[in-house]
Amino acid sequence: MSLLALLVLVACSGGDQPGYALVEPTVTVPPTSVAPPVTPVSASTTTTMAVPVYETAVAHTSEPVSIFVSPTVSIETRTIPAETILGTPTVMPVLEGPANGWVKLLLPGRPNEANGWARAEQFRFQQVDQRIEVDLTTMTLTFFEKGTPQITTPVAIGSPTNPTPPGDFFVTDIVVLTDPSGPWGPYALGLSARSDTITEFNGGDGIIGIHGTNRPDRIGEPVSLGCIRVPNEVIVQIAERVQLGVPVSIR
Repeated sequence: MSLLALLVLVACSGGDQPGYALVEPTVTVPPTSVAPPVTPVSASTTTTMAVPVYETAVAHTSEPVSIFVSPTVSIETRTIPAETILGTPTVMPVLEGPANGWVKLLLPGRPNEANGWARAEQFRFQQVDQRIEVDLTTMTLTFFEKGTPQITTPVAIGSPTNPTPPGDFFVTDIVVLTDPSGPWGPYALGLSARSDTITEFNGGDGIIGIHGTNRPDRIGEPVSLGCIRVPNEVIVQIAERVQLGVPVSIR
């Protein structure tokens, strides 16, 4: 796992601390990020996977994935690596399918909220019953399970100069930091979102995250470089329950 990549993810913590010197933390990825439970679904299914309204189907892969414009247009638009920049196996939410050997996916990275089609045989599918909603106006985050709010907390968001991007995203990484008193707290969740104003930071492309903080006094303020800061005791509760691929709606 690249420590530099982690700094790219959570560097927004220092947005209100001019001159703050980033220190490479020691990190580990919890077992849930490495080998999540997966329920196989046939790639030859001819109708969209039926899930309750509060659930989302997510696709797991262990190989690079070629993304196409559509099942009928063989134009490859990009390749999604088998692992994220933080070393987590790739997981993506399902938007349509699997049907007739194809599946439409929500994609990580730039441009935000991009989607595309891939051959379903490359994936294992799982249903998740969680989601996260972030309200930028009230500066609150709510964690849902089975459609019911479980945790609601005030958060800090991006500053007017470097705002938190709105849109539909998902959890790509769950990272444990060994210094819970540091600027990113005890956990950081990597998201598929990217900053609209920061396209390069420490060698990365401005990954947006949800993480703890060593500045609880700034919770409820627009002060970060785009990330969403959560009180440390709350990020622990969320990170110990959340699954990879869970939808994150920022509005």
